[in-house]
Amino acid sequence: MGPAGFGAAGAVLAVRDERGEPWVATIVPEDERIERIRRLAELRHAHLPEIHQMVKLTGGRVAVVMELVVGPALATLVNSRSSLGAGEVVTVWRAAADALAALHGRGLVHGDVSPANILIGPGGRPVLIDVIGHGGAERGHTGYVPPELDDGPATAPADVWSLGRTLAWASGDDPAVLSAVGSALADDPRDRPTARDFATWAFLLGRGAPVELPSAPTLAGAQLRAASAPTVLAPHRRVTTRVVAVAGVAVLVAAAVMALASPVAGARDASAPPTPRGLEGWSTLTEASAAEVVGQLLERRDQALADRDAAALDGVYVTGVADRTRDEDLIREMVATDLVFEGYGTAIEQLSAVARSRGTFTARLEVRQLAHRRILGGEIVEIPAQRAHCVDVDLTEDGPGWRIAEVRTCRTP
Repeated sequence: MGPAGFGAAGAVLAVRDERGEPWVATIVPEDERIERIRRLAELRHAHLPEIHQMVKLTGGRVAVVMELVVGPALATLVNSRSSLGAGEVVTVWRAAADALAALHGRGLVHGDVSPANILIGPGGRPVLIDVIGHGGAERGHTGYVPPELDDGPATAPADVWSLGRTLAWASGDDPAVLSAVGSALADDPRDRPTARDFATWAFLLGRGAPVELPSAPTLAGAQLRAASAPTVLAPHRRVTTRVVAVAGVAVLVAAAVMALASPVAGARDASAPPTPRGLEGWSTLTEASAAEVVGQLLERRDQALADRDAAALDGVYVTGVADRTRDEDLIREMVATDLVFEGYGTAIEQLSAVARSRGTFTARLEVRQLAHRRILGGEIVEIPAQRAHCVDVDLTEDGPGWRIAEVRTCRTP
């Protein structure tokens, strides 16, 4: 037996059972935590460490023997290489959120979700550790504590906030990740999704990808640096609006899912010609005609999502583009989880030309997602209108009409 680390519950010891198998053990007082540990022991979850047994010791203490998860903490990993890519974030997001959902489903709160408490185990398996911990009695790691904990103990919504902040940090505060995380970082706990809902939002960033680990010496160096100096977190951006967001529907970003809809009245220039002849008939678009063409393309796209009809995207995108693939993934996920959007759409509040030539046009749009309803497993959630965001949309003349070739977040000079 020897020291293996330190968690919220105290020292973590490396131990072996009678067959020589390695485990870790935490010594806790025989108090109210025992009931929490018993409920944890009932869990068998791929992204939580398994509790093997509890051994009563002298002096009113209990040794809790748990699975040994070998691998670097997310904090060490990011400090050793660079921020995670979108696909890696998806992998960590779905695993950790699903683990939290399992805890919350049994009335348990983690209370200290942070990059230090997510390990990347063998095979790239993310594991949420320190589950015995304090169950909300402590404040958690600085930088990952939601604002309401100034006034009370940790809660399930607090866990969701902490995970959202962890994901954003691991991505280097990538705008696409911040947008997808959405109202998980809302100041008001009532505006945050449940952990179960939050787990489904990850697909908005696209497909998951294996988490890439650097060499052992590089990881060891990062661990030493972390031990010698405290981590200083950059100030983060808070979500101050009271929003209940649905991933992939909240904001329009190229790295996530392109959330657009039909234009609102008045979006077209007052000097624009009458309603054009569908998507055909325009070779070189003006801003006025582009507003009509983009609006019709986006209306088709929104209807495809509402109908959960991936084939209908043929009339929206150029074949084989990444944005179409993401929408197809979203529709498959919607069908698999029986997720339905009602009244879903986005208003174009402003359109301007960025570049144009015969057969191509880049439009800069200010778009705002409209209020709608989300229905998941019979549960209805009213989604309020969101703030406007800027995107650039590349249009290409494809056969007799226009199609979307790419959507990306606006970049300012």
